[in-house]
Amino acid sequence: MKKRRVLIVDDVKNIREMLKTCLEVEGYTVFEASCAKEAMNIIEREEIDIVFSDIKMPEVNGTELLKMIKRYNKNIIVIIMTAFGTVKNGVECTKYGASAYLQKPFTTKRVKGVLAEVLEKEHLRTNINFYIVSAKKLIEKGDLTKAHDILKKSLNIRDDCGEVYYLIGKIEELNGNNDKAKHFKEFACVLGFKSNEV
Repeated sequence: MKKRRVLIVDDVKNIREMLKTCLEVEGYTVFEASCAKEAMNIIEREEIDIVFSDIKMPEVNGTELLKMIKRYNKNIIVIIMTAFGTVKNGVECTKYGASAYLQKPFTTKRVKGVLAEVLEKEHLRTNINFYIVSAKKLIEKGDLTKAHDILKKSLNIRDDCGEVYYLIGKIEELNGNNDKAKHFKEFACVLGFKSNEV
């Protein structure tokens, strides 16, 4: 498996060094930038998977950099760091595609925790088919509760997959809840899922 490549963007050298050490110990390949311009040069030159970006930087702030990164490649995971954490900042950054929000000062344990959360979400987002296949097998076996739990878990990560709602509808149908089943199956259609059932 290829090593994930991480870019740290912060105008404070000590923070970059601390994060770099923490991430290299975990096996990441780490790049550093002190401003948005430098960061975008690295992103265009290297295949970056994850960016840790400070929000308060001279010239171009972290929110603007986040928008630039997402325009360049929406699959790059961006974690915003700030000592000036407000709910408004968090909501704004999430709206523009930030995967997580890291409050300064942070510990290496916190960094690892946030990374683990973000990577699990990313894994689920990109592997929703794994959950759908698992749920279908469980439905065939008659283990409806487990199938329902798996589908609910996948909705916490990606709530726009029509097939997931369709399968929840199928489970409701098998449980004799026809009204609920109809509701879920109709919503699956709204999301563009077409069933092969006659």
